[in-house]
Amino acid sequence: MFRRILIEDWTVIFTIVAFITVASIYLTMLYRTLRLRRPQVDHLSQLPFAEDTGKATANSAAPKSHE
Repeated sequence: MFRRILIEDWTVIFTIVAFITVASIYLTMLYRTLRLRRPQVDHLSQLPFAEDTGKATANSAAPKSHE
């Protein structure tokens, strides 16, 4: 019985290490997000709506069929 208690207590280390790893990644991303400057936030907020300038559109890149 004593041997089983030692093994179960030893495996708790994996849970603690996993929690610390995930928490540190989350807190790092939160810190970096909160430290963004206003111009960078505005630039990143406009990325999904930015125009594709200088790139070929899907229709022009498609091969033309011979009629």
